[in-house]
Amino acid sequence: MVRVVWVVVAVLVVIPLVGLFVLVMNPVWRDDARLEAFYERVAAYPLPPGSREAFLQDRDVTFGKNLVGGSGSYCDYRVRITLETSLSPEEFRRHYEGAAIAGAEHKAMISVYFGEVNSTGGRRVIVEAYDSHNWDWDWRCY
Repeated sequence: MVRVVWVVVAVLVVIPLVGLFVLVMNPVWRDDARLEAFYERVAAYPLPPGSREAFLQDRDVTFGKNLVGGSGSYCDYRVRITLETSLSPEEFRRHYEGAAIAGAEHKAMISVYFGEVNSTGGRRVIVEAYDSHNWDWDWRCY
């Protein structure tokens, strides 16, 4: 009799809760996988000549709603990598102007931000890759 009660509890309570959990988390797992794949594509893009990563362990990989401001229900993917370069800003920009890095759903938009020239003659540069898509059931973007 006790065994039957546990089976009934499992069927009526536990299994629907597990199903609901999987239903809610599936878009989260999907978007996390998209973000990881996006990061790998950005990191695999060749660096400009005379450039290196400034912080190997300090990469900013972010997913969320409205990362660049605005309103609406959409999901943003952003990857930032900090580099040190000896190139001029024009040379550096030219390297990324033709970058064909696939985003999560579209071609990634690439922005570069330049810091001051340091004492060694190098310059810190932040390379930011961004993509976005309309909300598709990931609760973090609603």
